[in-house]
Amino acid sequence: MIYLDNGATTFPKPEIVYHAVDEFARYNGVNAGRGAYKAAREANAMIKKVKNMLLSLIDAREQAEIAFTPSVTIALNMVINGLDYESGDVVYVSPYEHNAVLRPLHLLVKRRGIKVVELPLKDDLSIDLEHTAVMFQNEHPKLVCMTAVSNVTGYVLPAGEVFTMAKEYGAFTLLDGAQAVGLLKINFAKTKADALAFAGHKTLYAPFGIAGLYIKNGVDLAEFIVGGNGIKAENPAMPSYIPAKLESGSMDCVAIAGLAASLDWLKGVNPWQQEEGLTSYLLGRLSTVPDIIIYKAPDGAGNQAGVVSINIKGFRANEVAAILDYKYDIAVRAGHHCAGRIHHHLNNKAYDGTIRISFGMFNTRRDIDKLIDALKQIDRKILKNIDDEIIRGNC
Repeated sequence: MIYLDNGATTFPKPEIVYHAVDEFARYNGVNAGRGAYKAAREANAMIKKVKNMLLSLIDAREQAEIAFTPSVTIALNMVINGLDYESGDVVYVSPYEHNAVLRPLHLLVKRRGIKVVELPLKDDLSIDLEHTAVMFQNEHPKLVCMTAVSNVTGYVLPAGEVFTMAKEYGAFTLLDGAQAVGLLKINFAKTKADALAFAGHKTLYAPFGIAGLYIKNGVDLAEFIVGGNGIKAENPAMPSYIPAKLESGSMDCVAIAGLAASLDWLKGVNPWQQEEGLTSYLLGRLSTVPDIIIYKAPDGAGNQAGVVSINIKGFRANEVAAILDYKYDIAVRAGHHCAGRIHHHLNNKAYDGTIRISFGMFNTRRDIDKLIDALKQIDRKILKNIDDEIIRGNC
């Protein structure tokens, strides 16, 4: 298989990650914070070590705390639902946001009467900063949510600039770093984020099951998910301090062991350089494909991550993905990628979304060459051999 769906999860993982997961599960797979015996103490020490590694990764030492969660969706929900809203409060989102942000906000529109407003775009689909400043002045923001990197076009959004403007009005700022932490060189202070969410299984190259939040010192959130965490178990209330008040349930220590290994591995590689080179090569090769439509970041130095979407005229996105899978064993993602708003701006309704190509550290130019050869041979006749259910499932 040629795997080009790293936007969903990076695959494969570095070999040392597989080794760390297996070793911890076999020899130390106990419940951290639930006992004073040696193995439990070692598991707890590992968690603290990994949190410190994450703080160092984005220069956040002395500035933030780490709260671990089982997924980035849960992390984003905890922030969005951890704020105190009044009816009419205005929340701004970029048009590039993932459903992990949009759906919790949609519920709050119905339940709390908040108002969700989309940040404006220029003609090239970059964030219009001047118009944004005027919107903030006219309707002050309670919360501003932005993804660091679009999982549809690879656009690196100007979150720091937008958050700086939002802070003039006392807004809470939430950065979705699922596609960015481990890939971009991030300085936490410069993001101007109150909370930054990360996903272990994406650009951090860790297993599923571990994600979390960087939470700026001094920021408080109400509890959203509560339960046991081994701290003052006789008290029915959660601890009152961060991160303990946000960490309920048993931590996935096996996944955290994998994250420890991936963070060590990341010190010796340069994912941005790798993805930048592959993306540049892909865009050059795509120009040779007949009837191609390309959706990428707005032109500008340094704002294109390793995610590009395409369509082929005459085909729906899911049909192309099914053909690439069935005939060429090439894995891409078709559809709306859980980021429905941006597709309205991309004007791709006739295609039912896009075909997304997303790179990781283990992709090569040879993968791209094989993809280009396959795209040049796309034929509707192949669809007759593919089960309709498989075609639908690719969208």
